[in-house]
Amino acid sequence: MGVSWKRRYVQLGQMQRSLRMLHGEIRYTGAELPEAIDQIALRQEKPFSDFYHGLSEQMRRMDGQSLKTLWQTEIEKCLNNTYLTKEDKQIFLESGSQLGYLDRQMQLSSLEACMAQIEDNQNMIRKNMKEKQKLSVALGLLSGFFIIILLI
Repeated sequence: MGVSWKRRYVQLGQMQRSLRMLHGEIRYTGAELPEAIDQIALRQEKPFSDFYHGLSEQMRRMDGQSLKTLWQTEIEKCLNNTYLTKEDKQIFLESGSQLGYLDRQMQLSSLEACMAQIEDNQNMIRKNMKEKQKLSVALGLLSGFFIIILLI
């Protein structure tokens, strides 16, 4: 259980960094969304590099699908075998589903809201890990006392 929480925490961090990069590309470089996604794909680690690369390819095809549909397809394809929960993936889906319909300022606001939600999830994981570590130490001490009592 502890390993999966840690890996989820790391993957949430990757997700948040990717959104922060996308935010920066949109805000500071003035890049259009397809160009920004291209740049992010190059600077991410798996599984998010695969996600953004696939999204970029899908966007270049221009087959008339909405960004929300493309984003969801790539989430299902690239983030299926991760430690991210359904809730985590839903937050990520919401971040992308709104980008195609909004102006630049609203895109930035939407990304900021999603990054805040991810940070909340990371804080919850940190809190849970600390509680589990305290419980683990307490159980270790109790088992040590139990062994001593048995030996006496």
